[in-house]
Amino acid sequence: MSKLLSIPALLFLVCSCHQEQTIPVEIAVTLHVKDDNHTSPLSVTIENKTKSAGSFLWTFEGGEPATSTKKDPGTVVFTEPGEHTVTLEAWNDGDRTSKTYAIRVDSAVTAVFKTEVDINNYAPAVFNITNLSSGGSTYQWTFEGGEPSSCEERNPPAITYRQEGKYPMSLVVNNGSAIFTFTQEIEVRESLEASFSIVPSFEDIDDMEAPLRATFDTRLQGVETLSWECQGATLTNSAAVDAGVHFPVAGQYTVYLNVSNGKHSKRVSQNITIKDNTNLRTHQNIRLGINTARETTGCLYSTRLRQTFKSSEIGANNGAMTDIAFLGLSSDFTYNRFVSPDKLAETPLPEIPNAIPTKFINKTESGSITLSPAQFNAMTTDALLREMQISSAGYGDEFFTASSLPRVVLFETSDGRKGAILVKEAVSNGPEGSCILTDIKVQKND
Repeated sequence: MSKLLSIPALLFLVCSCHQEQTIPVEIAVTLHVKDDNHTSPLSVTIENKTKSAGSFLWTFEGGEPATSTKKDPGTVVFTEPGEHTVTLEAWNDGDRTSKTYAIRVDSAVTAVFKTEVDINNYAPAVFNITNLSSGGSTYQWTFEGGEPSSCEERNPPAITYRQEGKYPMSLVVNNGSAIFTFTQEIEVRESLEASFSIVPSFEDIDDMEAPLRATFDTRLQGVETLSWECQGATLTNSAAVDAGVHFPVAGQYTVYLNVSNGKHSKRVSQNITIKDNTNLRTHQNIRLGINTARETTGCLYSTRLRQTFKSSEIGANNGAMTDIAFLGLSSDFTYNRFVSPDKLAETPLPEIPNAIPTKFINKTESGSITLSPAQFNAMTTDALLREMQISSAGYGDEFFTASSLPRVVLFETSDGRKGAILVKEAVSNGPEGSCILTDIKVQKND
């Protein structure tokens, strides 16, 4: 008897062998996004850990590339924001399966804004902001030194800065997966401030008498334009910092300074009192040394400059303004007289460059033109001097001694100003320290 299998038994054997050879495909895929930042353009690196598959078909919805048959397709780029899918279909001879993965792509972001100052950037300054950003879902503004100092709206309100300085404005834009920052620096200039003082001219500052000329010591901050006003006075360069003012007669004056920076304005003022014009200037306690003290105390004097000079200090400029020269021959004051500055070549004193003449009457008792010490001290105007014919006197070069003090020496300068010197005392202090102590009154002739 032959050993033959029945048909049912053969079919069972074939089916059993087929089932034992089928190997299921196990899909395992990992999608890598750097720093978990899903901002477009999004690069996704695909790691394929699928088991038991020999063939692959990738489909990348919205991706570049759109498909791939490689086991490891590498990096896929997605640019369109939204939800996308990555599908892998994998198979072998006995099994075929697929799996889909979701990938989120966030919007591309630009973080930028522009600022525009309201009127100008002098404090307090107001800045308006235009947000030019795109792709963000939330916004965080920081305004260091500003009011308000922060904001979370897409479009912030106007920001006010009250102090001068440079300030950063920062915007942080978030699209859900990453933040983007943009910073801009703004500058706020100083606030508007102004003050000034009135500075009388050198010729007028000692007596404040009319007519008086003055300039201004001005302290300005944040000023674009200015103007000066003063009723009853004459202003020069009234729209300039270096303006000058002339007060013609005695009285009370108010000087106004108006300033503006194009946004704010201020008006400040100063008062000044101008006295009646006595046409008499007084120089007190002037020391004039003897010949041997000409380089220690000094023996030359300028009534214009109101200054004593040593011989070595005289040059072409101040020489032309030196109108008094004292010659004392010894510390016992037995020979003293005032000498015209242009006649020093006839004395032991050095000559003066650009010297000018002055007429002196050293001993008024020698003639009819006299002024006593009491009259000198009582003089408050130039009335007495005005009537004197000093320049026409035929005497005046005489010397005087310390025994005749106090005494008055009269003089008239080359520019016609008449004056008097009260020699109050002689101070004996050796060859280099001896001097006479004087007061001088002289016409101003403004």
